[in-house]
Formats: sequence, C-alpha cells, structure tokens
Amino acid sequence: MAPTGSGLRMNSHYIAGPTEGQNRPSWLKELRGFRDRARSGLDIHDREDLAWVADTRACGFAFIYDSAVYDRASGEYRLDRFLDEGEREFGGYDIVVLWQAYPRIGIDERNQFDFYRDMPGGLDAVREQVRLAHSRGVKVALAYNPWDTGTRREPLSDEESLADLVATIEADGIFLDTLSGTGGALREAVDRQRPGVALIPEIVPPLAQLGLCSASWAQWFVDPYPPGILLHKWIEPRHPQYQIRRWDESHAAEIESAFFNGSGMMVWENIFGSYNPWRAEDRLLWKNCSEILKRFPEHFRSKEWEPFIPTLQSELHANAWRSANSTLITLLNLGKPLRETPLLELETRPGMAYFDLWNGARIREENSGKRIRLPASIDRLGSFLAVPVEEIDESLLAFVEKRRESPKKVQGPDPRNFSHPVVEPKPAPRSKPAQINSPPPGMVLAPGGSFRMKLHHMRRECGTYPDPGSPKENWKKFLWGSPHDEILERDFGTLEVQSFFIDEAEVSNAEYKRFLDGSGYRPKVETNFLKHWKEGQIPPGEEDFPVVYVDLEDARAYSRWAGKRLPTEIEWQYAAQGTDGREWPWGGEFDPTKCNTTGRPMPVRSLPEGRGPFGCHHLSGNVWEWIESERDDGHTAFAILRGGSYYRAEGSIWYTPGGPLPVNTHAKFLLMAPSLDRCSTVGFRCVAEVGE
Repeated sequence: MAPTGSGLRMNSHYIAGPTEGQNRPSWLKELRGFRDRARSGLDIHDREDLAWVADTRACGFAFIYDSAVYDRASGEYRLDRFLDEGEREFGGYDIVVLWQAYPRIGIDERNQFDFYRDMPGGLDAVREQVRLAHSRGVKVALAYNPWDTGTRREPLSDEESLADLVATIEADGIFLDTLSGTGGALREAVDRQRPGVALIPEIVPPLAQLGLCSASWAQWFVDPYPPGILLHKWIEPRHPQYQIRRWDESHAAEIESAFFNGSGMMVWENIFGSYNPWRAEDRLLWKNCSEILKRFPEHFRSKEWEPFIPTLQSELHANAWRSANSTLITLLNLGKPLRETPLLELETRPGMAYFDLWNGARIREENSGKRIRLPASIDRLGSFLAVPVEEIDESLLAFVEKRRESPKKVQGPDPRNFSHPVVEPKPAPRSKPAQINSPPPGMVLAPGGSFRMKLHHMRRECGTYPDPGSPKENWKKFLWGSPHDEILERDFGTLEVQSFFIDEAEVSNAEYKRFLDGSGYRPKVETNFLKHWKEGQIPPGEEDFPVVYVDLEDARAYSRWAGKRLPTEIEWQYAAQGTDGREWPWGGEFDPTKCNTTGRPMPVRSLPEGRGPFGCHHLSGNVWEWIESERDDGHTAFAILRGGSYYRAEGSIWYTPGGPLPVNTHAKFLLMAPSLDRCSTVGFRCVAEVGE
C-alpha cells in the first residue's frame, strides 16, 4: 500500500506515525504527497447535496425486529423512543440504518425489497418514520443485500429498484451490506430519482471507491502500530468511517480510534436477534467524545489536519485539526494517567486562549517566550482548543461549562442492560382431552414413552435458546450469533413424553375455511392473511393443500376452535423421530421420494411413503410448521419453526436454510408483525391431550 521506497508505514486500514528519530517534516511532506496523489478523481465529496455526510459521527443500527424500534403488542413504531434513547445514552445519532430482511429472508420467496413493503403500514408508514427522523435532524439509510439473488426477482434491476425505494421512502443513504464499493450504475440510478443519497459500504473500500462512496464502516479494523490514523479519513477528511466490532463486549478501543481520528462510531446492540448491549462505561465514553466531535464539525472535515504533532509525554499522541483561526487537538494517551502535567508545547501566538475541552476548563498556559506549554490531566482521551480571544463567545463558554459538568465516570449500577430468560417458551395452553380409544378424526396417537432429543442448530447470527437445565453462565454459548456458520450440536438428554394425539397431516385450506365459516374469525391485522386465496376463496384445486399465510396467532385461533392446540417442540420432534432417534421420519438416509422436493406445496396427504413413525404425513419438506414455542428476551420476540419446506432460496449462505430438513433441525423465526410473519411456506398441525 505504501509507495515503494517511502518512509510511510501503513496497511489497508491505518497509517503509522513517524518512527523515533525519523525526520518529521520529511515524513509529513511525504504523507501529504501520498494523499494528493491518491485523491485524484474523488470528487463525490465536493457535491453540495452530499455535504451532510461529512458531519455524521454516530450511526445507529435500527433493527426492525427489535422492540425498541417496533412494539408488537401495540402495533406501533417506536423509532421516536429509539432516537430518544440514542440521545440519552450515546449523545444522539446523526444517521440510522433501517435494517429489514436478514436473518428472516429465505423462509419464503420474498426478496429484500418485499420486506420493506411488508413492514407494518407498508411503505407509507415507513416513509412517515423517515420523516419523523428528519424532523429530529437524523438521516436514514436503508439496507441493500447484494447477495439476495435466489428469491423473487424484481421487474427492474437492483439499481433501479433501490432508486425507486429510496425515492418512495425519502431515505438519505444506502448501506451496502457485504460490499466494499459499488459501480456507477447505482450512483446514476439514485441520482436520477433522489440526489444527495450516500452510498456506504460495509467492507473497507479501495481508495478508488471514495469517488462513489461518501462514508464507510471501519469494521474489525486492525491497527498494528498503534495508534494509527485512519487511511481513508486521511485521504479524504470528509469521508467518515464508523468504527464497529459488533461482537465485542468492550468498545473502548474503537471509541478511542474514532475520537483520535475525528471520525465516527456504529452503535449496534441488537445483532439480528442476539443482544449485545454497550457497557455503561462505553456509552458514557462515546457520549463525551460525541459532544466534542459534533460541536466542532468544521475542524474534523478540514484538510488542514496535521497528524502526530509532537507531545511532551512519550506515550501521548496528538492530532491537530485547523479551521480558520482556531485549532482543535485530539489526544490519546497509551501510558499511565497524567495529572496536571505539561502535555503539549506550542509556538506562542499572541491573542490566543486555550481550553481543555475534555475536562471543561480554560488552560493557564506556561509561557517561556517563543513557546508555551499546556498542562492538563488525562486518562486515555483528551482535547484542547486554541482560539483567538476575540472569537470567544457565549456559545463556546457554555459548551466548556457543559463539558466541566459532564460526568466522566459511571456512577452507580447500570439498570439498562437486561434480557429476560428464554430457556423455556411461553406455556402451551391445554386442549380438550380425547379418549385414547376414540382419536379425533384426522389425528393419530403418539403413545407416551421416552426418547433422546438432540438438535442440530446453525447460529446464523441470531443464535438460539439455551438448553433446558444449562446454567446461566453457559447461556451465552447458545444466545450468541458468532460465528455465523457454526453448528451447535444440542443434546437435551432422555425425555419422558405423555401420550398425545397429533394431526395426521398439516391443516389444509379446506379445513381452515370451515374454521372461518364456523367461527367468524378475522384477525385484527389482515395484511397478507390468506394472501394466496382469491377474494376470500380457495384457489380451485388447492383445497387439500396446506394452509399458509397464517401467523402464529392465526394458527392458535384455529387450534382453539378445533378444541386442540399447537404441539410443543418436544412433541413435534417425538412424533417425527419416534423412540429410535431417526434422522428422517421414515428412518435411514435422505430419500427425495419420501418428502416434498418439488419446489411447490403439495396436498397434505400426498407422498404416503413420507409418514413418520406414528403415521403422520410430511414431517419434513412440505411447509414449515408453527409450534408452541414463543419466546421474548425483552428485545426480540421469536418462535421456532420445524420441518423444513418445499422452498429453498439458493445462491447465498445468508439465507435461512430451506428444503426438506432432518427432524433434528429447527429455525429461529423472529416475530414482528402479521404482515411479515405470514409466509407462503409456513403452516401448522395440531395436537390434543389424551383423556383418562
């Protein structure tokens, strides 16, 4: 990366300061020459419609399945409260990423754009939330998943579809998931419909991409020096990079790098259903940094940035940011804390005043003729401001006073970071008992017994629930979503199961129609309810197909009307595998003639060879099945789906695994609202208790 024969040390993320004994003026001249050559063609940052991006420092990750963003109970968006908490805990967001599809995408054929359309209230409601954010001075970026190529295709290209969506919801940016950049086609398509939209890649972009991308993530950056200055920020000071290590429990190192470099942070706590909250210490540290970064935006976007100015302490590092007549300095101390010690020595400039912005005080500089020394105290981070006396106004003095009063250390316990246990689901209701010698029509007996229950689970970044009986200190092993593709082999031990009746097949369209006619049931929210029916009628010839486009409550309503209930996960697996631990309902290896691999749903009583050990049809590979498994950790609600599906989204490891699946696999299904929870590939069957 560094020019051949140069004295510069750098990797793709950071540039190191001069080495001990290296001629600093020569090093700085070479560093600036490298920047001037690398900047050729990076004119995107000169556009007035994109000038706003340069001053974004805090980016919030708004995950739509997070109860902090949408309240399932009331059916209301909570973005206003999400932004309130952002101000209270992090000093406020400048931009939020509104994330919609992954890790749910792949359950059915809906594509990433459909997930925005199916958010509660549709695109009109999404646009209202974007406008709400705008009213608070916060920008909104939608998410683009370029790997989504195996679901339903749009009539337009991805570029045109994104441009349409951005214009419709009035978004301000596009987060380019898994990408290190983009092509000119996306930039042109978006500019035609909504100028001023930032393109923000997840992966560090090559320098040439700074001509198309206005910001980027600084994700999992490696600083081998340290401290280094951010390479992209040095090349283009108006290019913010949002530091992010989403699985780390401490974000102190990221915050230090962001502040030292005058850049930004990504605040992300609900990681696709895995809860990883920021510690109180990190929230307070970033809030202190954010106050300074946001108060002096013109300094941190200025090309008059001089990195690694000399300091008076061996492990103290400083960057100087000049704007007009004033200079702001960011400090990073990698040594022991310093108390009322001279930190910097600067050239004397008549008529200047000096402020310690971190601690909120005017500095009584030590004058020795042509040089002055600035004494102060610092633990890890600090900041000075040199400003002409005539430019000191009430606003600056009020800010310094605010900084003096701002707490620098956490006081007392932190009541914010909580999560509810999700080891056990909400209790299953009781059903109307039936006599063992007279099973209800369409049901078969699963006689009581013992069986060994094992589960095979792929983390998929959303994790799973802990094994029953596992000690609390081991819960993170299950709840965590990293690494994405790690398989958890789970063993619940030998379980005792009481006898129960289970539907021989999935509930059909015709059976659900009888329920509607007999009960008058209508859901409170009808969006996507029985979407595959035409004007409330079953499509001809599909009477015996499994009913789909029903959410968990729609399935429960049928079960109650029928005097039954949904199976628990233990009951479902027992009915599928029996007592002998079979991997497939029919035993033996995978057999495509015994499950649905047609790529479309099939009648519920077809493929008789595919019966389970107690005579149940299609316990693998027709449609996913709801079970009584709802859980809520206080941040994300979810249920478990069983059985696999005829549908499989191909082409990416990020899709929910589909197709016929062994009976010991399950999927964690994040719950949000009926419009999204009703899928073309999810149905259900029922169970009933056995009477005395």
